[in-house]
Amino acid sequence: MESKEIGKGSDVGKESENEEVLKKIIASHPLFEVLIESHINCLKVGSEDAGELDITSDAWKKLVNTKSKTTTSPNNSELDHFMEAFCMALSNLKEVIDEPTKEAKAFIDATYIQLQELGEGNNLHLNYDNTN
Repeated sequence: MESKEIGKGSDVGKESENEEVLKKIIASHPLFEVLIESHINCLKVGSEDAGELDITSDAWKKLVNTKSKTTTSPNNSELDHFMEAFCMALSNLKEVIDEPTKEAKAFIDATYIQLQELGEGNNLHLNYDNTN
């Protein structure tokens, strides 16, 4: 029984080692930076104080440059397809998340404008900065 347990321990070690190698391969992929930037942009949606990283055009420029410069081996083609698909999915996700946020902001801005107009008729002044 002890030999089976030792074998399991070495399998776990190999799996851990394989995971680390896979992480290094992914982190060194040319689209990894684009993937991280896309992910950060998804997290920034709706955050007023976060500056917008405009990666939409830059990201796709990098993608095109990467595709034209790299020659992929059969082993990397699956990773290339995955990275491209993941980058596109994150970009689409950002757009889907961003649309309701923009609509809500427009609604709030319109509501404050109406309140200001009503307040002006009653000599009330509301302070609202809608530049955010």
